[in-house]
Amino acid sequence: MQIGFHLTPFWSPTNRTPTQIIDEAIEVVHAASKMGFAWVSMGNHWLSHPTVWPQPFPLVARLAPETGEMLIKTSVLLVPLFNPVDVAENVATLDHITHGRLVLGMSIGYREQELDVAGLSRKDRVPKLEESVALMKQLWTGDEVTFEGKYTRVIKGRMGFTPFQKPHPLLEMGAQSEAATKRAARITDGVFLGPQVAWPDIGRLASVYRAARQELGKDLGMLGASRSLMVGKSKEDARAVAEQYLEKTFSMYRTWSMQENQMVELQLGFDSGLDAWSVNGSPADCVETISYARDELGLNRIGFTIYSLPPSPQARIDYLQMIAEDIVSKVAR
Repeated sequence: MQIGFHLTPFWSPTNRTPTQIIDEAIEVVHAASKMGFAWVSMGNHWLSHPTVWPQPFPLVARLAPETGEMLIKTSVLLVPLFNPVDVAENVATLDHITHGRLVLGMSIGYREQELDVAGLSRKDRVPKLEESVALMKQLWTGDEVTFEGKYTRVIKGRMGFTPFQKPHPLLEMGAQSEAATKRAARITDGVFLGPQVAWPDIGRLASVYRAARQELGKDLGMLGASRSLMVGKSKEDARAVAEQYLEKTFSMYRTWSMQENQMVELQLGFDSGLDAWSVNGSPADCVETISYARDELGLNRIGFTIYSLPPSPQARIDYLQMIAEDIVSKVAR
């Protein structure tokens, strides 16, 4: 089991200046690089006010010298919004800046406003993503490429240099449906099941992924899940600490119409209880849940979105140290 953490909660509270938000995250990540986390990850949204989403490419470059041996992951880059040649070039550059520690996590996106800005509709998301991945894989070979796609056209194009990792950085697909899970098994190196998916559906989608990989004759690859983490003296204490952050998250996802018909039922409120979809409670409670995910569901990766963060940078560093010592070290192999 490899365990990393996600930076989204570290952007709160948003009453700090953008410079302060980023500088404090850099300080925290530098300290966390020595604690035993496998990676740090960052997301991608446009026009996100009142929430804050620093853009991943410049952030990966800035964090690279602070991260030690940790991987740096985009989790997730909304690939259909971008020109795939631009993504391929940026990824190759960042892979060298990170000395081969980059993981390109990607997804199709869901916000109408973002898709509209990119000149897309919901029906464009999957074909644009698949076309983009196919083109990027060709470009990363370093060979001359001619590509006539629906969304992108390249005539005798060749990248100046190829990625540090061969044939390219690890590719990971975010998924909250069977179709997305099968797509991840087919065109990437792993799946990362979404944070609002309940544990029973995590198990079901994990089985879908394993079966698809086996049918394709591929090894398991990366089988992971994003999980909200709330740590306290007890489950009641953990919920009390995290509740204000969770309500903001639920409101954001509901406003952005995250739930779609083809997805499994997402956890966008408190009705089902935190045990149904998160890692919460005392450190011992959290270890028990993660061990279940590893041993019973077969996950080999979990990414923490930590919803019980204290406010100051040093307190956040101390909190991450506690998580590393009392939780990560107990379950990571």
